[in-house]
Amino acid sequence: MLLQYLMVALFVGYVKYLSRSGKAARVLALIAYFFAAFCALLAIISAKYTHWYYLIDEQNVYHRQPYYLVAIALSGILYLLVILQIILCSKRLMPRQIVSLLLYVTIPFLFVILQVMLKPSIGLLNIGMAISLIIVFIANNVRISLMEKELNNKVLQQNMVLLNQNKVIAEKKEEIENLQLNMVITQMQPHFVFNVLNIIYYLCAKDTKLAQTAIDRFSSYLRANIDSLVSDELVPFSKELEHVKNYLDLEKLRFDDELELVYDIGPSDFHVPMLVVQPLAENAVKHGIAKSPNGGRLIIRTIEDFDNFYIYVIDNGVGFDPDKKHAYDGRSHIGIDNVRLRIEKRVNGKLELFSKKGRGTTAIITIPKLPGEKSAVKTDDDLNEAAGTVD
Repeated sequence: MLLQYLMVALFVGYVKYLSRSGKAARVLALIAYFFAAFCALLAIISAKYTHWYYLIDEQNVYHRQPYYLVAIALSGILYLLVILQIILCSKRLMPRQIVSLLLYVTIPFLFVILQVMLKPSIGLLNIGMAISLIIVFIANNVRISLMEKELNNKVLQQNMVLLNQNKVIAEKKEEIENLQLNMVITQMQPHFVFNVLNIIYYLCAKDTKLAQTAIDRFSSYLRANIDSLVSDELVPFSKELEHVKNYLDLEKLRFDDELELVYDIGPSDFHVPMLVVQPLAENAVKHGIAKSPNGGRLIIRTIEDFDNFYIYVIDNGVGFDPDKKHAYDGRSHIGIDNVRLRIEKRVNGKLELFSKKGRGTTAIITIPKLPGEKSAVKTDDDLNEAAGTVD
């Protein structure tokens, strides 16, 4: 019988939990409830000794006493306070919650009426409370399950949206990078053709037959490499070297003995972005050796260490001041910037330029090795010697 009143206390706390009720409602409900509960509990406990409400005889049979209805009235007051608590919190509760909570009051109340009218040999109040609590549990937990399911669906939908957005962003990023690389190719191809045509133009005035030979070589170059000119795939270094040799052969037709070419090729079984060496060789000839009164020497060299392949383009031309932004002749040189951009983006490599006025220029391309390519075949002395300028 004492637990009946304790269950009502827990129920009041449960109503407050569901509603997240404010301070005023919480204080009012607690004061009113605990005062009534204290009176009811005191009456129930005293009844064991005074027999005002009930009597349990020697055969363990329950008997009502004259003030039995007072005990019922005390229980009714407690349930009315529960109704008051629900009303105070109704603005914070959903309709389904309000109905289920009211059932906790109405079902036990109906069972109490049946208890008074039918006078059964068992207490119906506890049965009514149990039934009402089961209904409250089902109603609120079904709601929680539905809310969790709805929340999970929303989270899943949001995750799908985020995945789609990330996919679109990745595709756009790749598209932008491809556009940037295609722009690089577009800039470099006309740049190369323009310089070759300048060579042929120069040879037309100097030697007609030599100009015809240059045109034939240039045509062969275009026919053999047209596929690579419209692609930005990585190519074997040996194929890139063919591009460089074709270009330098055309330059050799122009400068003759004033241009000395040296190919010191070590490793060649690695891949590079297309057209990254030719612009460096072009700048070495055009802005370094061509401006030297006695011409000069151009060296193309490759070496490797445990982590990287290195491509050196070395000339002993006029050199330049590295501190100046556009060192060769004050003009912007698209080729160098594009080479650096493509090496960084495609192979995570780098391009470094070292130069001294009157001593020449050294360009170094660093290509990181793949895990299966790593092998130490050059010493630090070899690298230091390769990095020097041409005397």
